[in-house]
Amino acid sequence: MAEMEHDKSKNDTSKDMQVQHTWAMYVRFGAMIVTGMVVMYFVMFVGSWEWDHVRFSESRLFMALTMGGTMGLIMLAWMLNMYRNTKANVMIVAASLVLLGGGAYLDRSQTTVQDEAFMNGMIPHHSLAITRSERAELTDVRVCDLAVEISEAQRREIFEMEWLIEDIAHNGAAATRQEADARPVPSYDEPAERHCPEATK
Repeated sequence: MAEMEHDKSKNDTSKDMQVQHTWAMYVRFGAMIVTGMVVMYFVMFVGSWEWDHVRFSESRLFMALTMGGTMGLIMLAWMLNMYRNTKANVMIVAASLVLLGGGAYLDRSQTTVQDEAFMNGMIPHHSLAITRSERAELTDVRVCDLAVEISEAQRREIFEMEWLIEDIAHNGAAATRQEADARPVPSYDEPAERHCPEATK
């Protein structure tokens, strides 16, 4: 009798440990997804022309959420033999779809993006365009000319957005055409670093 109770106690302990191990695996799974989203958010700034161009970007946050949802579905599909709790798997799929769909909706609709958030998101985007325009190995002179135009336009627009962010922070939004005309954006010109072959005379 005592031996049977001892065996039952051992079985109960073993089941408890198995349950704890299973849920620990799912906690690690969630931690991997969250860590991946955080890392991917910052990796999206790697191609910036200047580190000063790195700003908090709602659009990149939305993309990180979308990628996190995608990663959750793919990882679960590949490791389904390790994750056998049906209820937990359904929760992962549901959460992943919410991240994927929610991130995609927010990114495409831009419903939460206001003036300053729009410009803070566009500055690193323009910075990436400068990097590509300056560094690409181009052989066609016409493409080179286009790259120079893009680089100079992006530099000018980054300056304009930085100026506007400061102006709005100090003076508020120019909600009317009259207010906008009273606070014009200064002109700015910065040459590209790339040089193309000169036109023949």
